[in-house]
Amino acid sequence: MQMEELLKEVALSERKKQQIDSFIQTVTKLIQTVPESPEVEVSDLSWLSSEVKVPFLLVPKATKGKFHMVPPASVDLIGSYPLGTCTKPRIRVDLAVTIPADVLHPKDVVNQRYPRKRALYLAGLAQYLTSSSEIGTMRYSCLHGNRLRPVLLLTPPGKDSSSFTVNIHACPPPGFFKPSRFHPQKNNIRTEWYSGLQNSQSEGTEPPTTPHYNSSVLGDLLPRPHLQFLSAVGSQCFAFADGVALLKVWLRQRELDQGTGCFNGFLASMLLAYLLNSRRISNSMTAYQLLRNSLNFLASTDLTVNGISLAKDPDSSAPSMEEFHNVFQVVFVDPSGHLNMCADMTACTYKQLQHEASVSMQFWDNPTVDGFHSLLMTPKPMIRTSDHVFQLCELVKLQSSCKKLDLLSELMDHSGDYVHAALPFILSLLQQGLGQRISLLTHSLSPDPEWSVESEAPKHKAQPPLCFGLLLKPELASSVLERGPPADSPKSAEFRQLWGSRSELRRFQDGAITEAVLWDGKSMCQKTTGPQTDHYTPVTAVCILFLLYILRDTIHMLFC
Repeated sequence: MQMEELLKEVALSERKKQQIDSFIQTVTKLIQTVPESPEVEVSDLSWLSSEVKVPFLLVPKATKGKFHMVPPASVDLIGSYPLGTCTKPRIRVDLAVTIPADVLHPKDVVNQRYPRKRALYLAGLAQYLTSSSEIGTMRYSCLHGNRLRPVLLLTPPGKDSSSFTVNIHACPPPGFFKPSRFHPQKNNIRTEWYSGLQNSQSEGTEPPTTPHYNSSVLGDLLPRPHLQFLSAVGSQCFAFADGVALLKVWLRQRELDQGTGCFNGFLASMLLAYLLNSRRISNSMTAYQLLRNSLNFLASTDLTVNGISLAKDPDSSAPSMEEFHNVFQVVFVDPSGHLNMCADMTACTYKQLQHEASVSMQFWDNPTVDGFHSLLMTPKPMIRTSDHVFQLCELVKLQSSCKKLDLLSELMDHSGDYVHAALPFILSLLQQGLGQRISLLTHSLSPDPEWSVESEAPKHKAQPPLCFGLLLKPELASSVLERGPPADSPKSAEFRQLWGSRSELRRFQDGAITEAVLWDGKSMCQKTTGPQTDHYTPVTAVCILFLLYILRDTIHMLFC
């Protein structure tokens, strides 16, 4: 009964649906009458009013190609609203605007040509809609924080301006680009173009792959097939929409459904579709049972090791599961067999999802705990799920860190986003250093940026501080000794490289001679706060000594 009441609370009322339908009709009519503009170079913005900016960081500034503004080939509803899984309080309705084929070129997949034309098309729509009194506010954003996929946000005028938002997505015509062009092992960003240096690629060497860039562009080809697939699956299960709604509420309470690399509502729908297709759940189950089985699957399945796929009969050009795992940390393949829907998700985010699902199952099976309130009504931000939280504030310094760490190929793949290019390295470094002292390492998900159509796209340094959360193992967190591999082990060099001068050979009572790191601290106070020195200030007074040294010797190394 509690879940039924919750579902009524998050479901859209008939009155709200009528308001949304009416506004969608208005927006569709306006977009279909957008005027044409003369053909110009992609880098020529003279046709665009000074009051409207392009929602894209044009770095490098120039690229090849022609562009002109014309009415869209079609305007279609996609996403959760037509599927019936759209929920309150954050009501977002997605509208796919098809860019006509004569605006694009088959080679636009190279060097950000298509993403830039996509951004230009949205800017053209924004310029035309600014003169309409039937549109309320207009802002830009990015789909799940991906700067390559800007969207135009529209709200209705008047008192309904804050009740819902329409997301305008610009997409290529169906089948315009071949999916095989976006294989994760292929390169679609030329090093010479991105770096501005001629012959920067050594002769005889393969160009770096661009799997994240490829998946970003490929994702624009598939919203309609995905909607058709989910509609077909949902029509067979009467509780499908309610099951997705409950899973979205569970994700929202844990702040896992928004931001770069999140497990969003689309993935929640695809997860239920996978469980139904693989017969792990049945069509006759209730929403309660769908949620429980979904959480049990997440808790027991590690997609960082063994990915899953919705593709029944992928074509011969589709990547293998091994090829996906070689370039992505988390693998969940869509029905086409070409797109990894978790391409931007880090292993730490998925481990956090697994951990929360496992804890939820324990609460569910505990008769002494109110599982409903614990799972679906209680917010669990990072500060409440971690023993220790710290921040990296001056993210702009990661730009120089990427240069020192020679992450040019990662920068190309992430279109210059140095924060997410360096993030895997930081996480790996922390995981190596903290080792068995922690049971879980998490990080914040950068929220989707929003800005006015009159403003330039925000730079990467405008992101909020990057937060990290640690769930400690009490029995090991305060240990003053870090014992490494034996002296003759091949891993000893890696251990010494990690710890530098702090690593030394030690003989132990069992006769073993290994690399080891001994931390200062005789009392529990010293172990938990650490010594103060002239060149080092602890991150927080409650941080364990080991973590303090890790932050100084590793993260500090990135910034200096």
